Amino acid sequence: MKYTEVAKDVLSLSQKVNLLVHLLKGWPVDDLIDKYSNAEVVALQKFVWDKTIEIGLRLRGKDLDRKEITERMIPTPIYQRQQGCSERVYYCKGVLCIHSNPNCARTKIKGHVQVMIEVIQNWLSGKQTLEGKNTKTEAEKQIFTENKQR
Repeated sequence: MKYTEVAKDVLSLSQKVNLLVHLLKGWPVDDLIDKYSNAEVVALQKFVWDKTIEIGLRLRGKDLDRKEITERMIPTPIYQRQQGCSERVYYCKGVLCIHSNPNCARTKIKGHVQVMIEVIQNWLSGKQTLEGKNTKTEAEKQIFTENKQR
């Protein structure tokens, strides 16, 4: 099974809905990651990344820059040094490392997912991004205005 196929086959609908609730409410997912199997953790990471991009595109449109998300994540070489890992940098991916060192991989995935949750919360609240741009698009401002009038 390829990494791109993982989320389709592993996570149930209820797990995906639960993850979406966590993302939109800004709740941490550490407890979910601790309960999930290795395959589910890898699927969770992919699902959250896909949803982060989807939400970003809907809220930011063409202004979405992947670096806005990834710059907040600990770079892999630094993470590996912090963990005392001597594997090749390429090996430090959830898909590979989850089987040989699941605790380390889960810790890294928790950090990445938390960053994505924070980014989504910043977009939803209209807080400034790393570049200092306001994250609300005109369409998003209109949606917030319409919701306030209801």
